[in-house]
Amino acid sequence: MPKRTFTTEVRKDWQDMIAQTLKAIDRHAKYRYTDEFHARSYYILKQYLVDLKSWIHVEEEKLND
Repeated sequence: MPKRTFTTEVRKDWQDMIAQTLKAIDRHAKYRYTDEFHARSYYILKQYLVDLKSWIHVEEEKLND
């Protein structure tokens, strides 16, 4: 059985990057309270993921129209 299942082609194209970004967020999260670089990177990556997921939802809606 595949590790991930995809509901749309849009999601399929971005799923691996989302998984990698989540790992990077977790890594930066360990140090975000003690190191400014990690704190900044943590918040930048979190916002990137929010923006990417919003974009994916918009693109999926276009497919449903």
